[in-house]
Amino acid sequence: MKFAILNTNLTPGGKPATLAETLASLFADAGHAVAPIHLGALDLPACDGHLCYQNAATISLTETLAAVDAILLVSPIYNYDLNAAAKNLIELTGNSWRGKAVGLVCLAGAHRSYLAPLAFLNSLAMDYRCLVSPRYVYVTRADFENGHELPREGEIHKRLRFLANEMPVLAEAAAKIATFERF
Repeated sequence: MKFAILNTNLTPGGKPATLAETLASLFADAGHAVAPIHLGALDLPACDGHLCYQNAATISLTETLAAVDAILLVSPIYNYDLNAAAKNLIELTGNSWRGKAVGLVCLAGAHRSYLAPLAFLNSLAMDYRCLVSPRYVYVTRADFENGHELPREGEIHKRLRFLANEMPVLAEAAAKIATFERF
């Protein structure tokens, strides 16, 4: 199976990059193909509802996402929501998410924003009929050691491993469910 891992943090490096790299290695270690994508490295336009869909980076990313079995999003939480880049990503590439399994790893400053991703995930489930994992991984700054290091045997690593094991199952289920809509 092939999985896209999207890091929506626009800054290179940092804690979201550590989470995305850890997740990518878990999928690769299980024998899956991984397409790691850092939105900060792409020249994506803001969605204007028209010309943005003709942008070469938008077209390429949409094609990449359409070709994978499942999508995992790694996103920081700002102001009690996923960052603007994550929301713009959906506006630009939304149809390529249709019917896919989706997992989420989010990073926040504290535990107060735990429910922040729900509106975003509900939109994916309702608008694009994604099969969304209800077990998203919520990470705070306190879960890291020495700046950007994630403890190998800690609770967060355990939850990332669970997500990596769950997503192939959800991807198979999403593919089967998609066949029901074809008449």
